[in-house]
Amino acid sequence: MSRAVASLVMAVLVTACQTVAPAKDTSLADVQVVTSPGGVTAWLVSESHVPIIAMEMAWRGGATNEPRGREGAGWVMAYMMNEGAGKFDTTEYGARMQDLNMSFACGVAIDWTSCSLTTLKETADESFDMVRMALAEPRFDREPIERAKRELSVSLKQEDANPRTLASRAMNNALIPGHPYARYATPETVARVSRSDIARLKQTLMTKERLLVVVVGDMTADELKPKLDEVFGALPAGSPLPPLADAVARPALSEPVVTQLAQPQTLVMFSGPGVRREDPDFFAAYLLNYVLGGGALSSRLGDDLREKRGLTYAVGTGLSLQTHFWRWTGSTSVQNDKADEAVALIRKNIGRLGRDGPTQAELDDAKAYVTGAFPLAFDSNARIARNLLGFRQDNLAADYVQQRNGFFEAVTLADVKRVAAEYMKAEQFTFVMVGQPALD
Repeated sequence: MSRAVASLVMAVLVTACQTVAPAKDTSLADVQVVTSPGGVTAWLVSESHVPIIAMEMAWRGGATNEPRGREGAGWVMAYMMNEGAGKFDTTEYGARMQDLNMSFACGVAIDWTSCSLTTLKETADESFDMVRMALAEPRFDREPIERAKRELSVSLKQEDANPRTLASRAMNNALIPGHPYARYATPETVARVSRSDIARLKQTLMTKERLLVVVVGDMTADELKPKLDEVFGALPAGSPLPPLADAVARPALSEPVVTQLAQPQTLVMFSGPGVRREDPDFFAAYLLNYVLGGGALSSRLGDDLREKRGLTYAVGTGLSLQTHFWRWTGSTSVQNDKADEAVALIRKNIGRLGRDGPTQAELDDAKAYVTGAFPLAFDSNARIARNLLGFRQDNLAADYVQQRNGFFEAVTLADVKRVAAEYMKAEQFTFVMVGQPALD
């Protein structure tokens, strides 16, 4: 999965996985950078008011590192991380997690491999040991591997009728055919995945060299330091991954790419050049995106397609910021006979925004929402940990939480108009339709 810093509905970064809110006097200004005796570094927010600890772990490298022809190996590997380790088989490991009231699961996205732990303070030692076991002594037993492959294959067959999946594949084929980002798993590639494939992939991806850790909750720095070495000490040191070239998009197509799918609505997806996360224009682009189609309550596209014309229930845009491919993206769904009209209106709004830029009032509204909604991303230990991990993945400093809103406030109308003039060019956007559009 790609990490979208500005999602289609401008949701603030992540979804909560638990709802226990930290005490009001918790200060995210107190993000500590903790290094263990063995050299493992973590960000820590120590919060003693709620007896819960959340740990987020990530390693750079993901699905693009799967063996060619065995796409899906990463998903199977991640599935297996809580399916037995050490002396515990899959049933015993699951029962032990339940006894400890802990949650532990892993996932593989296109550029990253990650794991999440949530545990009570009173069972933290045992829970950390369960994670240590999973990382150091995974069993990769035959039965759960075959079960994982069956589940993934069933899911992939269902995805063949998913409009958004079909649209994403068509967009990748139009823009970056042949790049590893355009690869995807099929039942055939999953069937080839072996135990040795996932064991090698784990050794390749889950290394100390590329490890990022964030811990939030009832734990001090002195308590955390030895735990870091206990949990991660057995990981291989690792070596650099094979280099992956940036994806270079083909020129935009003048006509939409159409994938036929029997359904009453047509999904319209569009994609144009975007900015890197580290680009100095990122903050202006983020605010511009709110004006175009990212606004939760109002946006140019929402006002025109939904409020004024009633063509759709929702339309949204976002900045897609994959490590090697960064794009301005958006989508909407309309009745089949309105697909052409929707594409024309989207192009018109993009072009107008590029020529004239937003108004001062639109920029002020965008700033108010983007800065005002930010604290909502920190209403639980787990969400704090996930957000801080995202900042680490973006190579941001530990004090970014305090600095972030200031970066947005510093953006001027001239900045946003300049960025709009550069990126809001309708002729640079490729459109994909999935459905049965009535085309002129």
